[in-house]
Amino acid sequence: MKGIKSSWCWAHVRRHFIKAGDAHPVLKEWSERWVRRIGALFKAHKAFVLATAGSPAERLATRALNAALAEIDVARHAEAADQSLHKAAAKVLAMVERERAGLGVAVASPALELDNNAAERGLRGPVVGRKNYYGSGATWSAQLAADAWTITATVAKAGWGPLAHLASYLQACAEAGGRALHGDEVLAFLPWGASPADAARWRAVPP
Repeated sequence: MKGIKSSWCWAHVRRHFIKAGDAHPVLKEWSERWVRRIGALFKAHKAFVLATAGSPAERLATRALNAALAEIDVARHAEAADQSLHKAAAKVLAMVERERAGLGVAVASPALELDNNAAERGLRGPVVGRKNYYGSGATWSAQLAADAWTITATVAKAGWGPLAHLASYLQACAEAGGRALHGDEVLAFLPWGASPADAARWRAVPP
C-alpha cells in the first residue's frame, strides 16, 4: 500500500535459524552464532528504547545497535558467498536477504519494535476462542468477529476496560433510538476523540 512500509519481525528470523540448527546437527553451532548476533541486536535496541533522548546512554546504545547490525550484515554476505555452505543455511540467509528492507525498518527507527510478539499474543485469545466456537461458519461472521476484536483490542491498548466501554456504547445506541452511531457520535468512543471524562471513566475499569 502506498505510503506504508512493512516492518518484518526479527523474532521470526531468529526462529528460522533455530529450526535449521535443530533439523541439521551440523548447523547447530552456526545456528547458535546467529542467535547470539540477533540477541545482541535486541539487547542494543532495548537499551536505546530505555535511554533518555540525547543522553550518553542513547549514543552508546546507538553505536551498539549499528555494530550489531553491521556484524549481521558482514556475516550474512560472507556466508552467502561460501559455495560450500549447507543448503538449509543458504536458504535461511536468502530469506534474510529477500526481506532485508523490511527488517531494516525497525532498526532505522528504534522507537518501533523489532518483533510483532505483542500482536501475536493479542491474537491468541481470538484464535483459541474461534476453535472453541467451532469456527465462524460464514464469511460475514468471521468479518464481524474481526471487527469486534479490533475494537476491543484498540480499547484495551488505550488502557480502557472493553466491557465498560462496550456498555457505554450500547447505552448511547439505545438513547439514539436503537440505532448504530455515526460520524462524530462514533468518534466520541475512540481513544483519539473521547472526552477526558469518558476516558477517565473507562480507564477506571481494568482491561
